[in-house]
Amino acid sequence: MKVAIPLDNHSEISAHFGRSPAFLIFTLDGGQIEQREIRANDQVSAEDTHAQVKGHPHAHSHDHNRFLRLLGDCQAVIGLGMGAGARVALESAGINVRILADSCLPEEAAISYATGQLEANPGISCVCHGHSQHIQR
Repeated sequence: MKVAIPLDNHSEISAHFGRSPAFLIFTLDGGQIEQREIRANDQVSAEDTHAQVKGHPHAHSHDHNRFLRLLGDCQAVIGLGMGAGARVALESAGINVRILADSCLPEEAAISYATGQLEANPGISCVCHGHSQHIQR
């Protein structure tokens, strides 16, 4: 199974899926990490990663279909925040989405998902300012 985790600039789980500079892809088997891969998010520029307030950018201009092409071989995406548009696109493609309540190591999140210990949070998405299309808590 493959699990994608959006990363911030410091190799921690990103607070916003769409503006993460890269995705860490774990291949897991039997709850153990077998392989790791980094995939760059080509929809984020250097200006985007620096123009964030509390981990959230002011502008949104990403193509959700490009995320599907980039992460389409993954069974799940786990993050700390995600807009409703991205979530709907991923879930419509059969990719499970999990939004974490608290930060943790990417490895911990991937293993928790693979072992069935990470519950779904269907009503939780990013609720930062300027994201009117996002699901509220």
